[in-house]
Amino acid sequence: MTVRGINQSGLKISNRNKVLRILRQGKSVSRKDISDKTGLTKAAISGIVSEMIEENIVIEKGSRETGTAGRKKIILELNKNYGYVLGVSITDAHLICVISNVLGETIDVLYHELEPDQLNNMDNFVDLIIEKSFYILWKNSYPRDCIMGMGIGYIGSLDEIKIGVIEDSVRQRLHIPVLTVNNVKALAMSQMDLYYEETSENFLFVKYGPGLGMSIVRNGSIIDGVNNKAGEIGHTIVDINKKTTCRCGRSGCLESLSSEKGIVKEIEALGEKYKDLIIDKSLTIIDYEKVNRYIKANDKKILDIFEPRYNYFAKALANSVILFDPEYVSLYGNVFSQPELFEMISNLVNAYLGPKTKVIMTLSNLDPRNSAIGPASYALRELFYHSGGYQQQIMEEE
Repeated sequence: MTVRGINQSGLKISNRNKVLRILRQGKSVSRKDISDKTGLTKAAISGIVSEMIEENIVIEKGSRETGTAGRKKIILELNKNYGYVLGVSITDAHLICVISNVLGETIDVLYHELEPDQLNNMDNFVDLIIEKSFYILWKNSYPRDCIMGMGIGYIGSLDEIKIGVIEDSVRQRLHIPVLTVNNVKALAMSQMDLYYEETSENFLFVKYGPGLGMSIVRNGSIIDGVNNKAGEIGHTIVDINKKTTCRCGRSGCLESLSSEKGIVKEIEALGEKYKDLIIDKSLTIIDYEKVNRYIKANDKKILDIFEPRYNYFAKALANSVILFDPEYVSLYGNVFSQPELFEMISNLVNAYLGPKTKVIMTLSNLDPRNSAIGPASYALRELFYHSGGYQQQIMEEE
């Protein structure tokens, strides 16, 4: 047996973490720039940078003028090809696998449509994750030992699939660190880490797809709640008089009234003219670009389907804004990429908030088709940046 990894003091890891984050966020960064931003001495920064250059985490990329005659600053960059992480997103209908580098840039993404009841057989499902992980590595000619770890994201409704069993099994099979995380929380982290210039430390991240989820970000941290369920906007009550059923056990909750599954059923009932709005019935994939065109044309049948649902959604979102007072709301999902739909929802939220309360509604920078970037970013955050670039200790067979 061999051990990969080094035990280091918490202070050293913290200092390296600061350096890594500045290098990730900055361009044309010098040792002096890092010293100025971190408050660490030039000698301390010089030692950390020298160590990271030796480890091939940091590379020197030329120089720039300092404004002082005869002096130049050596420019530093993170070696984006130092290592990679895998991200896996599990939904009711898809398994999405992504590989990204230490800058969080997506190298490749793989989509796999799940068969009915495929999640019910844990052994076969773990085999599927392993198969897709090895395939994406093979496709991009990456050996397994260049992978620092994996993040596995899951939607809230999949709590019952024993995600811990999947985590342990994949770790034992791939011999890499594996972390599991709620998909919406992971996406909120990804929004903060990958788009730091456009992201504050106080916002609501809202995902709308087959299900509805929200993460509450306060002072740069995600609020989890006592039962790890803070932000479940989809299960807030918006109409107690509606006798709907939901996995949460409540009547009249937002998800039961606004879900895409319900939308698909109602579009189907409209007949042949509107059938092209459903891209895939089993996966509840809706062509929102075409929906957008119908709404723009004031098609009453389509408006009758979407307006009530988005009214419910806007009401819940407005209440969340009132409760948490965010700087802005970041909206994630295919539906929000369509101008008329985005405007409809934004106008409804502001109408509920009234003239004295305003909030900025923004479209998330993240690709709504690639939810696996969330768990990949989470793995990168925990296994690379928070560890100061030191590899986690793991046991491997010789």
